[in-house]
Amino acid sequence: MRPLSRKLVATVLVSVLLIGGGTTVALADGQSADESVHKIGSQDITISDATITIEDTHVKGPGLPDATIEDQTYTVEESKTTVDGLTVSVNGETYEICEIDITVQNVGVTLDDVRLSSGS
Repeated sequence: MRPLSRKLVATVLVSVLLIGGGTTVALADGQSADESVHKIGSQDITISDATITIEDTHVKGPGLPDATIEDQTYTVEESKTTVDGLTVSVNGETYEICEIDITVQNVGVTLDDVRLSSGS
């Protein structure tokens, strides 16, 4: 398996932290407006000086590779990512965040049984 970029690891990290492990995350790609979707405005998130373990999780969205990560450890020294539209479903409720600016600094990340997919 090809090594993941630090930016992709940071994106996986933040996606999982936003909604907790064991939940499917889908990056929005032009979804139509729906009244049952709870809209949340733009968010700025900074994660620094931490060690995080993510396990038994599935993250999917356009542009992600189809891969499974088993027991890999990464260090993200500094990364900034912008996610333009994120839809999250938790306990039957759907939430849409317009834009998220994510800054990750000096974070150790261990990924175990994390599945990535393009969602197509």
